[in-house]
Amino acid sequence: MPATGERRARVANLSELLGEVRLSGRTWSYGDFAEHAGCAVAGGDAVFVHAVIHGTVRIACAGGAMARVGAGEVIMVLSGEAHALRTDAGATTVAHGALRRDEGADLPLARSFGKGRTAARVLSARLRAAWPDGVERAGLPALLYGGDDLLRADALARVGLGAGATALLTRLAEMLLVAGLRADPACRRILSGEKRDAVEAAIQRIAASPAHPWTVESLARAVGMGRSNFAAQFSLAVGKAPMEVVAEHRMEHAAALLRQGRMKIAEIAELAGYGSEAAFSRRFSRYFGTTPSRVREAARQARLEVAPTTSFRALLAGAREKAARAALPAASPIAGRIAPGHVLAARVRPG
Repeated sequence: MPATGERRARVANLSELLGEVRLSGRTWSYGDFAEHAGCAVAGGDAVFVHAVIHGTVRIACAGGAMARVGAGEVIMVLSGEAHALRTDAGATTVAHGALRRDEGADLPLARSFGKGRTAARVLSARLRAAWPDGVERAGLPALLYGGDDLLRADALARVGLGAGATALLTRLAEMLLVAGLRADPACRRILSGEKRDAVEAAIQRIAASPAHPWTVESLARAVGMGRSNFAAQFSLAVGKAPMEVVAEHRMEHAAALLRQGRMKIAEIAELAGYGSEAAFSRRFSRYFGTTPSRVREAARQARLEVAPTTSFRALLAGAREKAARAALPAASPIAGRIAPGHVLAARVRPG
């Protein structure tokens, strides 16, 4: 068997690299979510797949990556980290027990979350992943929208019925994963093993997953360096110690979530990597000189003040503004939906 360096030298094109990407396993489950309901998925050595059959859900990872996923879209948690699915930002979550370990069912299992009318149905999976030699999963985006107009919107729902469903669903998920990786230049660079500056790579990892329990040692290991050498190079290049930068990213990430005003402070504390709301509030107040609740309230007041002015200007603009909008290219289907965290997007084509 050739060494990794020799094997990498022989890889000539993207198809060879993507050909080594594999998903396996048959752990699939339908989740029916009522209004104001959600589920929590425990992290693990897996890739989690969530295909929205109908409705809309929000996904939030422990590391901070978040996205809004609509009917006909498939999102994958490449990092395998703990995450939650909710029909709205304030929904209470319960554990998704069907995704805690590998199963071997022939058909997807079924679970219900919340009581009342079903607001969203999601087909989810826990799958094992194999990557090309030398590729570390930690370097890939936490979240990836799968596919690129490859399937009809109802394809996964139809495949999920009948004998052999889980085997075929896993094959389709692998195809959607390969398509998503192929579409993103950053993923292609990571798969090819292109060398990056170690300090830059560490900062990118911190920014992508601010809530991760980073240590100097784990950051050094993630970029392939020894602890002492990494700490010295980082401080020299940035002018700050690695853990100072981690704390700054957590605070800025938390402030952005507070200004959006869609999440509880306790939930933001968790997504910022703090075990308790009290510890988070103390650290936030020391960093910004004000409390999280004041930041959220100030942002709410600012939105209330801006809203009437915006509406009035829009009214005055009239037909001229409409004509200007008509001349612009079509907007991205995910514009404005994605919060901090590296998230790629591609929509499954409607039938």
